[in-house]
Amino acid sequence: MKTTWIFAAALVLCTACASEQKEGGGDDGEADAAALEKLAERGQDMFRDRGFGEIEIACIDCHADFDKALAGEDRIRPGHSILGAHKRVETWNGEFSGDGLQRTAAGAAKCAWLYQEKGGSVEDALSEDEAAALMAYYAYVSPGNEAPVLNWDAVTWPGDPDFTPEAFEKEIEAIAKLRGTAARGEAMFDRACAPCHDTGIGPATRIIKRKAADVPATVRGGEDSMPFFSRDKLSDQDIADIQEFLSR
Repeated sequence: MKTTWIFAAALVLCTACASEQKEGGGDDGEADAAALEKLAERGQDMFRDRGFGEIEIACIDCHADFDKALAGEDRIRPGHSILGAHKRVETWNGEFSGDGLQRTAAGAAKCAWLYQEKGGSVEDALSEDEAAALMAYYAYVSPGNEAPVLNWDAVTWPGDPDFTPEAFEKEIEAIAKLRGTAARGEAMFDRACAPCHDTGIGPATRIIKRKAADVPATVRGGEDSMPFFSRDKLSDQDIADIQEFLSR
């Protein structure tokens, strides 16, 4: 399914809803719907813009803006889909909630600061207008049946700010004890890693092969502009398999 089709369909639905909410419809309702549509279009442009921050990576490189099951996408992205993000009750393991969700675009400001190097902190990574545009885009592309809380298992900073270096080291040691399968690792690499490392977004595969020993820590904790993969995205065994493939 094409994301453009989903966006167009959502625009039609939301425009209709906005018109119905105004008594008798009228020019005011149409103007509001048009303004919301324009705001969402700006959010879409930001979501796909690899020049949004200092690092050339876009939100869509890590987060889907469509239903992956319906689209039949086999790719494993480090971030979760943004469908329903506008109505979540918390994000980033509870770091953002309440009014902070709107101001940070459901935590997108932290992504922009950490991975795109936009702004000097989470607080100024997104302007209020930019956050509003992203939230409007989330709403437009969301069917409306999403859960208010994500089911994820982040095991390391920055996904879980309370995770200690000692606990992280134990996680990496546990992965090192697993026996990886190169063939399966290659398949997992194609799904989770190649979309960035074979397309110029991240370091080339031949380079990361030279640092195969660092793969568990890099995948679990992230590095520079590379986000981390939580357990619900890649299991410990997945990482061991990828490491075995890269070690060959």
